[in-house]
Amino acid sequence: MGKFIVGTFAILAWAFYVMSGGASYAPETQATAAPEPQEISVEQAEPITIAAPETVAIPVQPQVPPAQTDTVIVEPASLQTAPAFDGSSVGVTSIEPAFTSLSAPAPAAVASPDIAPLREVAGRAVNMRAGPDTSFDVLDTLPRGTQTEVVESDGNGWVRVRVVGTGQMGWMAERLLTGG
Repeated sequence: MGKFIVGTFAILAWAFYVMSGGASYAPETQATAAPEPQEISVEQAEPITIAAPETVAIPVQPQVPPAQTDTVIVEPASLQTAPAFDGSSVGVTSIEPAFTSLSAPAPAAVASPDIAPLREVAGRAVNMRAGPDTSFDVLDTLPRGTQTEVVESDGNGWVRVRVVGTGQMGWMAERLLTGG
């Protein structure tokens, strides 16, 4: 059995070597140098069209009066975009639900600073209960990956959660949630 495992790894290593280019492998490099600024005389300047991705081009007129012969330096502009939201709560100071109830006042946020507000169900099918113990009724069974917000903790391994998609609240074992 040991020879079979060693042989399998040898074949996989050989296949990786061949598919990656073998001895002739050369890693690709990316040019990171910015283009040099260009000098343009105002007398020679023409309207510049700047087009952002998926937008209409807008002609830009020089702001210098045409009688002057000053030199204008045009540097290439780099488009910077904000990073896409990756779903994590890192760097978020607080996420509090905003809702209005006509019949009762909104419950105060009970979450302590050491409890991570947004977590996912880690188990395959986890029971959400009416109270912090297995003796309480099952309100719902949540599948893996369900987004929840931790509302409070009883300090004994049970947390009260609110399901982000439905707003349903209940208790579940903290060990069955990601993070924290």
